[in-house]
Amino acid sequence: MALSIVSDDASVQEQQIQEQIFQCIDEYKDSIFNAGAGAGKTYALIESLKYIINTKGDRLNYHNQHVICITYTNVATNEIKERLGNTTLVKVSTIHERLWDLIKDYQKQLVQIHIEKLNEEINKINQELETESKFARYQNLSDKETFISIMNQNREAFYQNKDKGASDFRTAIKLFLDEQYHSLLDNVSNFKSLVGKLYKIQDFQECLEKIECNEENYKTIFYDARFNTDKLHRMLISHDTLLEYAYKLINKYDLIKQIIIDKYPYILVDEYQDTHKNVVQILNLLSQYSTQINHKLFVGYFGDTAQNIYDDGVGKDIFNLHQNLENIAKNFNRRSTIEVIDVINKIRNDEIQQQSIYEDADGGLVKFYSGNQDDIDSFIDKCKDDWNINQDNKLHCLVLTNELVAKYNGFENIYQKLKNTKYYRSKWQNINTEILSQDLSKLGKIPNFLYRLIEFKYKIENPQTPITSLINEKIYKQLTFKQLRELIELFKTIDTISLKSFIESMLNKYNETDNESYKKVIEDLLELADYTFDFVLDYMLNSLFRGIDETEIEESKNRLIELLEVSNDEYIAWFNYLNKIESEEVIYHTYHGTKGEEYDNVVIIMQNNFRRNDNKFSNFFSSYPNEDGLSDNDLAKYTDTKNLLYVSCSRAKYNLRIFYLDDISDFKDGIESIFNNICEY
Repeated sequence: MALSIVSDDASVQEQQIQEQIFQCIDEYKDSIFNAGAGAGKTYALIESLKYIINTKGDRLNYHNQHVICITYTNVATNEIKERLGNTTLVKVSTIHERLWDLIKDYQKQLVQIHIEKLNEEINKINQELETESKFARYQNLSDKETFISIMNQNREAFYQNKDKGASDFRTAIKLFLDEQYHSLLDNVSNFKSLVGKLYKIQDFQECLEKIECNEENYKTIFYDARFNTDKLHRMLISHDTLLEYAYKLINKYDLIKQIIIDKYPYILVDEYQDTHKNVVQILNLLSQYSTQINHKLFVGYFGDTAQNIYDDGVGKDIFNLHQNLENIAKNFNRRSTIEVIDVINKIRNDEIQQQSIYEDADGGLVKFYSGNQDDIDSFIDKCKDDWNINQDNKLHCLVLTNELVAKYNGFENIYQKLKNTKYYRSKWQNINTEILSQDLSKLGKIPNFLYRLIEFKYKIENPQTPITSLINEKIYKQLTFKQLRELIELFKTIDTISLKSFIESMLNKYNETDNESYKKVIEDLLELADYTFDFVLDYMLNSLFRGIDETEIEESKNRLIELLEVSNDEYIAWFNYLNKIESEEVIYHTYHGTKGEEYDNVVIIMQNNFRRNDNKFSNFFSSYPNEDGLSDNDLAKYTDTKNLLYVSCSRAKYNLRIFYLDDISDFKDGIESIFNNICEY
């Protein structure tokens, strides 16, 4: 089979590249290791960490120092820990986890930064209220204070009616709003925006007052990794604000910079291209200050500019934000056949042009097909036949939307029912992460709750489940063998026909049994204030349909019951997808969801329309390879599409097919420049 014989010359060159990284480590010279897909970036990172452990470990231990390795996801964190092995010298974590660990003890300084943030936000909102045309009627009010006072007194009524249609909302608000302010309701959307901003100002001002009065709950800043929404008036910051506060804190206080440098003389960053610019700026601050005070520090970045597919990733801007980096490039590919490598080299079209590290690298197959929507299933069947797809030789299909991923992977109803709740209709940008993230720590509140239930149900139904996986160690260690057997038998009597019946049966037994161990297990699992089915429905209702009118409660509860009555097969399919348990012959992914993966056989379904961009891929192929003439805005869109196409195509090891669903006649030349011939299907 191809991709098995490593070239001796290439192997020597590869080791020489690794030695360049080692030299930068020895000389405390900040570096960036830039390598294409399949080049072995994680391997280079692991080898660098091992080199530091083996050559600097004794000194680090003596001085109670550690190495920082920061990653983009928890999945990457676990992979690095597993490949690195058992060591206490290296602290591997996500960026947010590590930054919070570095700054959380400086609460006095954090609170001061929080005060500045609150004042900035108040000034920003006031500026918007004074200048934006949609607030013109408010700007012309002769008595703004009375209006603000009325709305503050009726805040609960406002939120109870906020999601009603314009006519019903207007009628409800006029019940308590003086007639002189009724004209503000001519445009209901602008009115809601106005009042929301006024409430924010009130919340922030009250928070400032409580901080000044040194109230008990206003002395400390809190960060919760499970949420990405600020609650600044409650002293709670989100992911993005954590990055902002960390930068401000480290930039402002030299002593904190020195403490970090002296405690962590080696900092390595995995997948730097996806790192937020604030993180790079923080590391640049540390690097500059280490030079200023003559304390040794090494910062090493590992990644690939062409694989920057997230909006907040630093990408090529890293060279502007952290200057004087030693640029170490690697042009070898350890993943794909030369046929795939040839295509991905054309897509990225930059200074990194890969060559295979193998002597036996040919034998792959890349084809571009033009077809239409109705032919997708037929095309997949053709690929299955041509490539002899089976359980041992799977096909991985990349599709455009998360709806299609849910549909083809067998949990469409779960996705749609969650998507159509009030919470996800208003937080549509969160839905993909909170429902489909294979980094389980990022699941939303209710998806996480459902996941825990499904996992517990699955374990109960599986006779091979070890008791240590089913029951918390603190519980089972206190039980005799007889008590343990009785507890397991009690679990087996829970009805598992559907998730709804499972919850009802589990909670009924909780309220009927005298078995305290059973109750502790359920409490440990659900973490609720009450253990009845009605409470579970209310818990889900308050999370997914918060603020609805009383007349809508019953209908919303029925929708939640419908969600819980979705077939077990769908819930197992969702559970398997989240855990990458690939039991089917054909596995479906989103383009973004395959980052870091590799597959023998890949099909990419492509069309003009992608998310909110009607001409994403057509514009790319129309401009390829003449991007030099593009405006800054068009070039940014072009690069974004290029990177996404590069990441998608570079997942393939042997076989790659693109199936384009729209008319390609206007950009045929661009496609042929990359994929050569176009096959009609």
